[in-house]
Amino acid sequence: MADEAVAALIMKHVQRYVALDILDVYKLLHQGVFGAGHAVSNQRSAREWLDKECAKLTPNAAEPLLESVHPQDEVVRLNLRPYLAAQGNLKKLLDAFIRSAAQARGDAEMMAQWWATFQGMTAHGSPLANRFSERTVSLIGRTRAAELWSATQHSPPYDQTHKPAYRVLTLEVASELLQGQKISARVT
Repeated sequence: MADEAVAALIMKHVQRYVALDILDVYKLLHQGVFGAGHAVSNQRSAREWLDKECAKLTPNAAEPLLESVHPQDEVVRLNLRPYLAAQGNLKKLLDAFIRSAAQARGDAEMMAQWWATFQGMTAHGSPLANRFSERTVSLIGRTRAAELWSATQHSPPYDQTHKPAYRVLTLEVASELLQGQKISARVT
């Protein structure tokens, strides 16, 4: 059952993002397993990163505010453009991001299982066989496992096409953040 939920999460993102590459699936699964812990080494740099990124963005209420990166929606991406369009408070978002990052999440074994599910989806005759190379998925999996499943960036095609701008939060913290500011959202 867990494999089916992970596969459904992957398919949802594959269908949503035309430029999604293997590294973007890796990032999706990594965020779902580990949350955002890797992204907050110190609060000052996290604040500067958020401020700089938001200064370059155009608010966009049409973009989904919360997007699941976890099979049970326990971890989400809070997209910055719709958050800015809803006049969300950046200080409160930063606090929520730091709180989410501090919460211990998943482990290497779970990441390996989720990656194996993705790899199975790329095997001959499987749903993503024509989209991604099973051999490349296997190679990336072995490499990342040897690196203890280190974090990565989005692929250049994904960045150029979709221009991602978000913060990864637990759903619990995201819900508290939005409810406290009377911003409504549903997880997509």
